Amino acid sequence: MSPGGQDSTPKLYLFTQENCVNCPAAKAVIHEAFDGTDVPIETIDLLKMDDDLEFRLLEHQIFIASTPAILVERNGSMKLLYSGEVPTVEGIKKEVHDYA
Repeated sequence: MSPGGQDSTPKLYLFTQENCVNCPAAKAVIHEAFDGTDVPIETIDLLKMDDDLEFRLLEHQIFIASTPAILVERNGSMKLLYSGEVPTVEGIKKEVHDYA
């Protein structure tokens, strides 16, 4: 990644919480869709998120209201793709591919 956080490769963030019934399924879908690709995946406990990431979310006016939440970042821009729902493998691949 370049110094300013600009990178054309998308990065996925999966926000989870302890006792979230849908979080394990969302994690499995993301890994099935992107393991073996160049798309990095970062899993973050919503209650243990670092201040820098929390600030970046606020800068992009992204508010995580429920988990699992899946966000994509590309070229310094962020977009919330899913909140409180488990995507399909095909759905998440398309969403990430279409986000430019």
